[in-house]
Amino acid sequence: MLNIKHKVVRQLNTTNPVLDRFAKLKGQLDIKCAAYLRYLGTKNAVNRASDYHYLCLAVNESTAPVNGIDYIHPVVKPCVDYVTSVIVKGLAPNGEINFEFVADTESDDVAARQATNMVSKVINEQNDPHFVLQRWVMDANMHKNGMLMILPKREQITRYVETAGTADQLQAFERQAEEGGLTVLRQSRRKTRVEMEAVMAEIQASMPDLEQQQVQGQVDRAIGDLESASVTGEYMDTSAQDPLEVADQQTDLLADAIARNTIYTAKYKLTGWSLQIKFRNIAQHYWICDPTIQEMKDQQFCGYYDPMSIQEAVHLYPDIQDHLEEFMEFAEYNQNGAYQAGSVLNNLAIHARDSVPVMGIPVESGVGQDPLARQITVLTVWNAYDIDGDGELELVEIVFSGQYIISAKEVEFIPVANMCPKPLPGNFYGMSIAESVVPMQEYATSASRAEIQLGLLTATPRLGVKPDKVDFEMLQDGEAAIFILDTKFDPATDVYPIPGPSGNLGFLDTAMNRIQQDTMAIIGMTQPSDVFNPEVMAAGNSGAKLQMALTPNQIIQDNAVRNAADGLKEAIWLVWRTLIQYGDDYGVKKLAQEFHPDKQPVFLDYAAWDDMNFCDRKLMHLELALGMMSEENRIQRQQMMATVQQQLYQSITAMVAAGTLTPEGYKKVRKPYEDTLYVLGVKDADTYLPTEQEVVAMITQSQEAAKNREPDPTAKKDLSVAELNAAKTQQIMAEVAGEDPKSQLSYMSMAQGKGKDFYN
Repeated sequence: MLNIKHKVVRQLNTTNPVLDRFAKLKGQLDIKCAAYLRYLGTKNAVNRASDYHYLCLAVNESTAPVNGIDYIHPVVKPCVDYVTSVIVKGLAPNGEINFEFVADTESDDVAARQATNMVSKVINEQNDPHFVLQRWVMDANMHKNGMLMILPKREQITRYVETAGTADQLQAFERQAEEGGLTVLRQSRRKTRVEMEAVMAEIQASMPDLEQQQVQGQVDRAIGDLESASVTGEYMDTSAQDPLEVADQQTDLLADAIARNTIYTAKYKLTGWSLQIKFRNIAQHYWICDPTIQEMKDQQFCGYYDPMSIQEAVHLYPDIQDHLEEFMEFAEYNQNGAYQAGSVLNNLAIHARDSVPVMGIPVESGVGQDPLARQITVLTVWNAYDIDGDGELELVEIVFSGQYIISAKEVEFIPVANMCPKPLPGNFYGMSIAESVVPMQEYATSASRAEIQLGLLTATPRLGVKPDKVDFEMLQDGEAAIFILDTKFDPATDVYPIPGPSGNLGFLDTAMNRIQQDTMAIIGMTQPSDVFNPEVMAAGNSGAKLQMALTPNQIIQDNAVRNAADGLKEAIWLVWRTLIQYGDDYGVKKLAQEFHPDKQPVFLDYAAWDDMNFCDRKLMHLELALGMMSEENRIQRQQMMATVQQQLYQSITAMVAAGTLTPEGYKKVRKPYEDTLYVLGVKDADTYLPTEQEVVAMITQSQEAAKNREPDPTAKKDLSVAELNAAKTQQIMAEVAGEDPKSQLSYMSMAQGKGKDFYN
């Protein structure tokens, strides 16, 4: 498998077939990058104009100043800001991105929930979702498409741990650390003591006839050996070190018991990798790809260039520090740094980069003093190429600058998500909101300037003079008595006021209103009274269904939100796929343990991926605040959660009263309510619903309370009546059976010959 780091292309051993093919690939990439930069020149020119119009800067042949008036009517900025706000609100209703992966099968439910919780924590807790979305969505609205790179940051962690326990306990500790993604190095281990009580109890349990003194003597000798033991790096077999080793079975059992209950103190060095997944916006001006391929996953060639200083490159790729001299020699310098011939690639890159200049000290001023300040261009490119010669195309990721290869490796996916709120059929690039309303800003600016100019002409008095009689320039300068050129100067006729303009601005108001309406229609802000009447408006539909009627602006905005959601889903999937890629790292296993049903450090999807029995998690549900009713939806959600609790309580009460509640039955009764809460976004149903143990405790407490509760007067009366009736019933049954006292005495009287009735 291809894996090149910090190599110069011309120094590669091309006798190796893989390296030879890689050298050819590098030559093709140099040509491709330059060609695609030219290919995308029009896109960058349009985006550059959008930037200027958004910032209300004058653009030649568009909004350039006229007659000294440089006012620009803002249209692009409010439209871009509005659509950005709508999409961000739609994607993150409550400031968080709420989603869930759909289980492939019923048995996949646990793994799907674990994956959902893990990715959600990465996005919503380890990153700021609003910060990421705001910039990503705005980039898409400004520059046709927004490119977001999912960037894993791995850092090695080291922990030094000292622990004590038996040999078996230390082995269990090492095994647990390895299962958690840590590499274990035992630095030392020393015997400290023997648990005498445990040894005595174990020996006496296995050999009850053994004398107490013999057991005590063997233990004392073993302790004496422990006191003279030295530090060792391996586990020791105590039975082999016993100086009193004999074939006697009792002695062997004693040695084994001592070995099992010997306490060691061990020092460990634990190393592993933590993982942080960050999100990096790639400026559209720097992005290159095939514009005829619609989806990112189908791109055969794409990438981006990144102008930076050498110091920034060392910060982003720390391993460069070990090869700094070689890197400075073979890197690609651009024209912002020290003078060099400059390649076609860098010339195009400079002209295609962000067009808004950044004010500050020129880079050239510090180049002579600090070589690390020199500007270079680093390219990151993904290209499908048969690198191993097996006839199949592999996806190769290359990070390079000039002839210096920072890294080159085979990868399984392109870690870049594409957001396009306004896609165009058959194209990778869509139409940005900014470029859609640029003509409106141009026309509105012209109309506004005409209105401003007419107002200035009306409010400013103007004076006309005959040039052969008066020096107008001296008159402007305020010179007195020397501006008259002719003695026949007549102030009544040679100096006169110029009449004010007689233009009518009424048509401008009409034109501006029409421009405003067209602008609103483009971005989806039509009149609220314009109601869209789909089939839900058919006669006979319920009132609830009639409320689903949407206005055209809501439909257009919802469509933009859904288009942007496609890019967000792609980013969510890439986060999950990145966790799979590093599923054996300590950081990922620790995150998986937090959401594992048994709190084990096992990422279920990673384990299934290793077994080639996995779900690709392409299907997911994403919560969108469509219609901008997030507050109402939240209140309704809380009400539904309370209703679920009440309904489950009623079901439990009924089953307890009927005596049909069992642990297995409760699980089945609880399942529908648990699924309902999960649909509402509650990941841990135990937060709202009672567990099996809690239900048992509730029933037991209720029964105890019922026993100890003092009955009310009515209940007492009913109990006394019931007890009286029961006593009467028992008396009647005894009389019938002849077992009552009167009948017994009568029988005794008859037996003594005194008569039948004892009482008579």
